[in-house]
Amino acid sequence: MKKTVCLTLAAAVCAAVLTGCREAPDAAEGNGILHAQGDMERQIQEIAEADALGQTKTEAEIQLQTAGSYQGTVGTGENKIAIDAEIPAVPGNLSVITLKPDDGLDMEALLVFLDSEGGAVEDTSQELLRVIEENDKVNATFDENGERFLYSKFGDHSALQLGDGKKEALFRNHTGAYYVNHTLMEKCQGIYGRGYSETPVTKVQMGEGDFPAERAKEILLDKLEVVGVGDIAMKKIYYCKGDGYSFYNMEFVPAYDGIAVDIAASSYALGQVYPIGFAFVSEEGVAEVNLTDFCAKAAKKEAVTAISFEQVLKILEQYLGNGMIASDGTITYDRVELNYYPVPNPAPDPDAIEYKSELTLVPIWHIYMPLDEYVDGGYANAVGPVHIGVNAVTGELVEG
Repeated sequence: MKKTVCLTLAAAVCAAVLTGCREAPDAAEGNGILHAQGDMERQIQEIAEADALGQTKTEAEIQLQTAGSYQGTVGTGENKIAIDAEIPAVPGNLSVITLKPDDGLDMEALLVFLDSEGGAVEDTSQELLRVIEENDKVNATFDENGERFLYSKFGDHSALQLGDGKKEALFRNHTGAYYVNHTLMEKCQGIYGRGYSETPVTKVQMGEGDFPAERAKEILLDKLEVVGVGDIAMKKIYYCKGDGYSFYNMEFVPAYDGIAVDIAASSYALGQVYPIGFAFVSEEGVAEVNLTDFCAKAAKKEAVTAISFEQVLKILEQYLGNGMIASDGTITYDRVELNYYPVPNPAPDPDAIEYKSELTLVPIWHIYMPLDEYVDGGYANAVGPVHIGVNAVTGELVEG
């Protein structure tokens, strides 16, 4: 696995195309969510509202809901998908959440985040602003190959940066933060080379070892409390060891009411932002942490009721039959989650870098391809999406 590289000054955003199946002519696109029109739309709506209408579940559906797992194939003929996964319980606290930048990320909070242990603290905020503005300008301009690197950001144009020679800390856009302890980072980077190893850590292994990953997560959360982050969900964890030192390399996302934020796609598009964080954490503390589009305050919550996974299976049958999902059944999707999906701007300026003043999260049922198969290309010749997302309230397809 390649080591994670954390960018301190430039906005780190991958810009690609979040593609959707085009209408045939019975599909329409809005806010990154595809929804069927006419008869198809009514069918999906009826399935999504089935419980509310008091329709009787079959014995198989009751067994599925009780068992908390599903193994089977959805769809018929040449267009079908295979699923073998544990199914999470549907919580009663789902909401549509409107996020705003956190204006509490000010200079006073940055001083606490820096946690200087001595030395003269230098304010280099103006230099950081200049670099960010120059990067935006360069990335929005065509290069000699006729290409640009446009992206969307959540937040404003603000930036603050402090350093004391041993540590650095900065806030970006009232939604991003970065911190590095140079002494600890030198120790972490010093173990690469002979005898170095990195081992992936699964959820069931989080509490294992003399310095468990669960403890490293607690250390990280203590650090993130300063920037208003109270809960995170781990995406990947690697235990890195060598030359008498060890640390955890962590990739994570924010969580609201215990539900992780994720996009139902394998790439980004202009208009889409993806809150993401990376950190190196040792027993001595946080060596480095980088948060992009991550820090926000919930300005509004609207309670909603989620459709069940049984209903999702029926909805998937409709999308497979309609051709809005194309899959040959080769891929076996092995993970199902309830996530919060950051709704993209459906019509961003195609000639400018976008700064979004708010971000809406909607709950989705999220069905994943096995990570190792995606990374290693085991399903390279298979037909089917990497992710499948279904709006957990309306049943609309969140296409990735």
